[in-house]
Amino acid sequence: MNHEARIKRVGESLSANNAEALLVTDLANVRYLTGFSGSNGQVLITESSAVFMSDSRYAARAADMVQGAEVCIYGHRMSDALKERLDGVSRLGIEAANLSVASLQSLTERLDGVEAIPTKSVVENLRRTKDQEEVALLREAIRIGDEAFSWVLERLVEGVSERQVALDLEVHLRSSGAEAVSFEPIVGSGPLSAHIHHTPSERVLQRGDIVLMDFGCRYEGYCSDLTRTVVVGAARDDQRELYELVLGAQAEGIAAAKAGAGTDDVDMAARRIIEEGGHGDEFAHSLGHGVGLHIHEAPRLGKSPEEDLDARALKAHDVVTIEPGVYLTGKFGIRIEDCVLVTEQGCEVLGSAPKDHLLEV
Repeated sequence: MNHEARIKRVGESLSANNAEALLVTDLANVRYLTGFSGSNGQVLITESSAVFMSDSRYAARAADMVQGAEVCIYGHRMSDALKERLDGVSRLGIEAANLSVASLQSLTERLDGVEAIPTKSVVENLRRTKDQEEVALLREAIRIGDEAFSWVLERLVEGVSERQVALDLEVHLRSSGAEAVSFEPIVGSGPLSAHIHHTPSERVLQRGDIVLMDFGCRYEGYCSDLTRTVVVGAARDDQRELYELVLGAQAEGIAAAKAGAGTDDVDMAARRIIEEGGHGDEFAHSLGHGVGLHIHEAPRLGKSPEEDLDARALKAHDVVTIEPGVYLTGKFGIRIEDCVLVTEQGCEVLGSAPKDHLLEV
């Protein structure tokens, strides 16, 4: 992982953003650029230099982890250390999506004479394209998630609560090498499986229930994201039919995903199958999203407000989810999700959790 090369690319982008330096405050971006992980860290980048800044709690950690940047440990305020490093800089780029209005106001008051220039997605645009080491880390996070899915199937029995299943999943993921979950696990059973983003409840699984599980983990900072839908006991015909419809839609989305394909076109390839099956109004979210150091990052697979045509086309080495779903309010919901690596010729499904039919557990 060449952190110096990443930092250099940010420095080279400054002039295009009308800035002489960039203050990176998003912790995922800080990790991407320097390798540092922790709750407080910033990177100041100019065309010719990079300084990582944090407080004294992280002095030892920064010394061990930071690559490609000088380390500056400050005392009471980051702005004091920053001011010392801005000699000759009059236009400082800031990550507009990560800095609150109050924080920006406080910062500019302390940096007398320095203009704050809002920037958008400077580092995120670099993070979108995954290198070989990043893909390897994603593969391992996905492998841990796949194994957890196989493990949890035996625990989906009548009488166990959604909340217990979610807890079991989280403990198993961490015990299997994950540093954390990538988001709070979703476990929805029976009619609650139709809640797109359900919070696990004390409802207990019952025979005939559809159980929708959406979960993932972090490995060395990189996220996995997996959704599988199973049934407790014997599946009914209507459950099988809807599952096959969603599975077919996912297959079409995967087939459409390749470098150069429009994100909205990939979404429509899957959505068309569900619309033709009579459930278009019940597929109420986009087809997928990018995955990396954040569980949701660029690109978004769906109709995009982005005016930049480049942002609306898949690129080689994007890693995205393909996750169509149909949700029948008051009855049940079905979603099937995999992470795929986009290539020039198509895409590679990175996981191997079974999905070729509605599993009965």
